[in-house]
Amino acid sequence: MLASATRHFGEHGYADTSLERIAVDAGTTIRPVYHYFGNKRALFEAVNDALDAKLLEVLSDDAFAEGRDGMLARFRACLRIIAEPTFQRVVLIDGPAVLGRERWSASPVSETASALLAALPLGDDPIRAELVRRMMIGALTEAAVALAESRTKRELETRIEALIGIAAVILPA
Repeated sequence: MLASATRHFGEHGYADTSLERIAVDAGTTIRPVYHYFGNKRALFEAVNDALDAKLLEVLSDDAFAEGRDGMLARFRACLRIIAEPTFQRVVLIDGPAVLGRERWSASPVSETASALLAALPLGDDPIRAELVRRMMIGALTEAAVALAESRTKRELETRIEALIGIAAVILPA
């Protein structure tokens, strides 16, 4: 059912997806949808959480190297997930409208990204360092939205490479 909901919310958006359509696609009736999720918003939130978990997995992956090079590799891996049309539609476009924009800033994804940035040498002033981290998180969020606005695959790839280049300049060596 979650896979069907992910597909439909990703292809048609929240407003144009019905629970009936999801149930039929999942090979069931609408009754189990209400039983397990309660309503359309709760099912959408579960889909959003599952997509967030993919990003959180990359952010939490210990296989990436420490420091700037590891951060750039991790950023590239995150951008690949963010570049997926379903992720863009559910998390970046419909998510803030349906679940509230403040949800993203308080999410485990934002907290983990902030913790990763906190490990970078951002100076001795803790207030300044916190503000720089918050600005970087905001900039990364807006960059993700810019990916969602790409009109072609080529434009998307160009934007990803440009974001990697910008991050390489911004991140301390």
